[in-house]
Amino acid sequence: MTSTQHLKEILAERENNSPISRQKILEWMSTDDWEALGALYHSITDRSFSSRIEPPLKPDEYQSFARLYFGRCLREDPQGKWINSRYSAGWDLVAWIANLWKADNQDTALAEWKSWLAEMYKQGDAELRTCLVTATLEHLFELRGMPNYFADWKADPSLADAHAQALEWVEHGGDSSLGEETGLDGRT
Repeated sequence: MTSTQHLKEILAERENNSPISRQKILEWMSTDDWEALGALYHSITDRSFSSRIEPPLKPDEYQSFARLYFGRCLREDPQGKWINSRYSAGWDLVAWIANLWKADNQDTALAEWKSWLAEMYKQGDAELRTCLVTATLEHLFELRGMPNYFADWKADPSLADAHAQALEWVEHGGDSSLGEETGLDGRT
């Protein structure tokens, strides 16, 4: 099946109200088509779509797909109708991680995202690093307790600057109203 066909199928399912096979979702997750990946990401993050997946996706399947998706967007900065650009992916990543931060029993998932962010930052070029700081870390650090969660980055020479820059945003009054808009400022 062609990747263009995947996009057509995903868009058709967005208009449908019937159950969606989990196996079909997993197949779509492996496509190389940017637009299909973007349409799938926006679909599975929509409760009216994701609630129809049978059997439901496992949390690690959601997380793995999100890391694949965000990683491609951040590294390659695609342009399209459905796919996120580098900076819009960076902002969506804030919401993704912030939701885990608020949820109970998500310490393993949070640790995986923190490690993933560290690797993305270390392996990234200057443009990707800037994006990770300004679109993601600065806004994550607005969440109470998040700078402390990333405090170990201060001891890593390749991550210390990212931590300092993100913390500077918050210390100098940077505020995107993330906590107010999402109700995610409650974890300490």
